[in-house]
Amino acid sequence: MLAQLAGAATAPVVTPPAPAATTPPNPNAPKAQFAETSFNFGKVAPTDKPQHDFIVTNIGKTTLEITDVRPGCGCTTAGTWDRKIEPGQTGKIPLAFNPANFTGPISKGATVTCNDPEHASYYLQFQATVWRPIELQPQYVYFMPVEGEVTNDTKIVKIVNNLEEEVKLEAPKSASAAFTAELKTIRPGKEFELHVTYAGPVSNAPPQGNITVGTSSTNMPLLSVNAVAMPQPGLVALPQQINIPAGPLAPDYRYPAMIRNNSHTLVKLSEPSINIEGATVDLQEVEPGKNFRLNLAFPTNFQAKAGQPMELTVKTTNPKYPVMRVPINQMAAIKPAVPVPVVTPAASAPVAK
Repeated sequence: MLAQLAGAATAPVVTPPAPAATTPPNPNAPKAQFAETSFNFGKVAPTDKPQHDFIVTNIGKTTLEITDVRPGCGCTTAGTWDRKIEPGQTGKIPLAFNPANFTGPISKGATVTCNDPEHASYYLQFQATVWRPIELQPQYVYFMPVEGEVTNDTKIVKIVNNLEEEVKLEAPKSASAAFTAELKTIRPGKEFELHVTYAGPVSNAPPQGNITVGTSSTNMPLLSVNAVAMPQPGLVALPQQINIPAGPLAPDYRYPAMIRNNSHTLVKLSEPSINIEGATVDLQEVEPGKNFRLNLAFPTNFQAKAGQPMELTVKTTNPKYPVMRVPINQMAAIKPAVPVPVVTPAASAPVAK
């Protein structure tokens, strides 16, 4: 046994790597300390303009500089903040919020950047609950009809009365003949539904309109809902133009494209081709009848000739789009800048005395 132990291989000793050197904190650096980084406005009305001052103290040894205050969205604005705060002093960063386009609980904020080496940025956040006497959800309804297809798509807007007293609603009125609206009562005086339907293209009717509902409430006498129709083509290529880099192309250069079927009728694609010698295209059905992937392959060192028309074509079973055509464009090569010769001015002739 001892002989076996003596003959056993000795395990190598592994020395752990030395820890990476760290730079010690500068004892004389500025240091930001916020009294709070989150604030709740509570319940606010859409017409209110709530504002809160976030207080920051410099507990460091040199001047603290607040270099930037960047709100997260356009509904939040930063007032004039204290840009330089001396050691031991406090400054304020005012944030204001516009709740006009919101309903219910929200959370917003802004990013603060400073010269504190240990904590260069802070996120100041605030919460609020936007209260409306009569609540609309949503205030905008969008329709995406397919061109040439009849639609009876209906969007539902919920109307909730948050007041103690009951309200009565009048029949809805639509500013555009492209939209019709019907009001249904869910709970008398308290809860309703506005059913908005897109009637399709109507002569001289804009594809967007305002639907209004009069109420018996003096706090909110008129409700307003915006309806928008955005017609979509039956078939669409993504991208609508294929842009390949300047030639000559690298070996095995590939380009992915998609064709999406927006129609309710399923389609079949066939015979994909590119009018470029040596180029190939592979067709894959990602979602049967709806989404297709096209993998384009170009020949090595391909360089388009000046004025050469190039396109991808695919046959389809959609009668409105029997052949999909996607133009192909090769980016122009960037010519190197020609150095401008330096001209040394000739020495002036001596003036005779």
